Amino acid sequence: MIASRLTAAFVFGLALIGPASAGTSLVIDAASGAVLSAENASQPWHPASTTKMMTAYLALKAVREGRIGLETAIPASKLAASQPRVKVYIKAGQEITLDNALRIMMVKSANDIAYVVAEGVGGDVPTFVSMMNAEAARLGMSDTHFVNPNGWHHPDQQVSARDLAILAMALMREFPDYSDYWNTASVQLGKQVINNTNGLVGRYAGIGGMKTGFVCASGFNVVATATRGGRTLIAVVLGALSGTERTIKAAQLLDDGFSKWGGAGYTVASLPSQGGRAFSVCGDVQRKGGGVALADDADSSGAIAAQASNIGGNADDGGRFATASAPSYSSTSVLTRLPSGRVSLGPRAETIPIPVAFGRTPGSASAPLAANVTGGNDSRVARGGAPVIAPSAPVAAGLLGNQTGGLFADRGRTASRNGGIPSSTTAFAPTEPETAQPAGQGGPLRLQGAVQPGAASAASLRPSAAAGIKPAARPPAKPLLVKPSPKAEPATAAVKPAPNKPAQAAAKPSPAKPQVKTKTKPNDDA
Repeated sequence: MIASRLTAAFVFGLALIGPASAGTSLVIDAASGAVLSAENASQPWHPASTTKMMTAYLALKAVREGRIGLETAIPASKLAASQPRVKVYIKAGQEITLDNALRIMMVKSANDIAYVVAEGVGGDVPTFVSMMNAEAARLGMSDTHFVNPNGWHHPDQQVSARDLAILAMALMREFPDYSDYWNTASVQLGKQVINNTNGLVGRYAGIGGMKTGFVCASGFNVVATATRGGRTLIAVVLGALSGTERTIKAAQLLDDGFSKWGGAGYTVASLPSQGGRAFSVCGDVQRKGGGVALADDADSSGAIAAQASNIGGNADDGGRFATASAPSYSSTSVLTRLPSGRVSLGPRAETIPIPVAFGRTPGSASAPLAANVTGGNDSRVARGGAPVIAPSAPVAAGLLGNQTGGLFADRGRTASRNGGIPSSTTAFAPTEPETAQPAGQGGPLRLQGAVQPGAASAASLRPSAAAGIKPAARPPAKPLLVKPSPKAEPATAAVKPAPNKPAQAAAKPSPAKPQVKTKTKPNDDA
């Protein structure tokens, strides 16, 4: 056993040797944690907005423990409203429910909303950041240090592909019935339709979403999950030089992973920490973009193409690509090789965006209070003494293998039924072969296995139910990917606060449509 661990450490020590500009990547089996492929997997890297995965994790943990509700209306502070792009321009004093905040944060990657969530859960940002670092230590994310909850660049904020894979496993294991927060294709805020920054959502068969990130120093990052044939994989790509390159490389890595069984003989938890500090790849990103780093939310709805990455030592990916003259959409490939040698993914599936809005909802009055709100005197008070999660022994190993009887053993479900993944995990299935066609000519994709409103399965999977904690009300599940009607109604205006509101709203939300700026400029952080 010791010898095998040493061998694994030696192999990955060799993998860490190489040009830093090569980036870093990792693919693991979500149920077992088995490593299927890795490239500089423990290299410290700037996370950008993949940071928001931890922000969402702590928010959902607070919901599970009854400390906050999904319908809790959280007021935006001046600090939150002042965050840089990418943002949805919430104003200081405006409120937003945690449910809408999480959906906007994970789809749009809004920096202002991430601060709203942090203040609502932790009371203030420094307290929340302490909670982030304590939770990272508890999970065994040994290469990680957080400075802020939204991923805006700071030289001391860093993660690794290994650590992000561990965090993705924790999210999937503990909160499978909340997966719609990270796999929603689009939302509508007022008249603005916002597509998921993850270019795989709506394009890649079986995609489960998760999170992207971009600052110039980090390059283009993504953590992606996908399910096929009863197996769910997690792929991490850090340091790509464009959003399209990131998406295509993640698709290649997932395809390659689905073609393998058994892995390399060791798990993500056994990968050694490299140590050191993250470096900047901004110069490479700017050269790639002709001197300008493009925004992370600039993904189009049409087909995308990029040069094939060298996956598994073969840029042709073992012949698993379809060709433009003979398109295919099989269980082993959704990528199409063009005559030019580039690799293409088809256009996004058509969707009806999920409405989101600022303001309260009918359930807000009875929802648990946010951490930065106190009852009784109807005044907002920063709760600097909010409890901080104390670090304990890393639990990454406990997420894997036989120590817990499998990744989802605590759900009372068998791995043989769906590869260890709860049936609420969504998957895309093609209705037509995917080809390298222009935008608008690809076949639409449909969801399979989505939880229907009122379905008992979602309630049975609720983590708080298993813990004997009365959970906050969960809004009914909403359809994610269906063919839209000719005219989609815009999101309704914010709901007027109830008279018996638990806390004072700093500013009454206007009944008019939210003021949202839609202009996207270069160098946005998402």
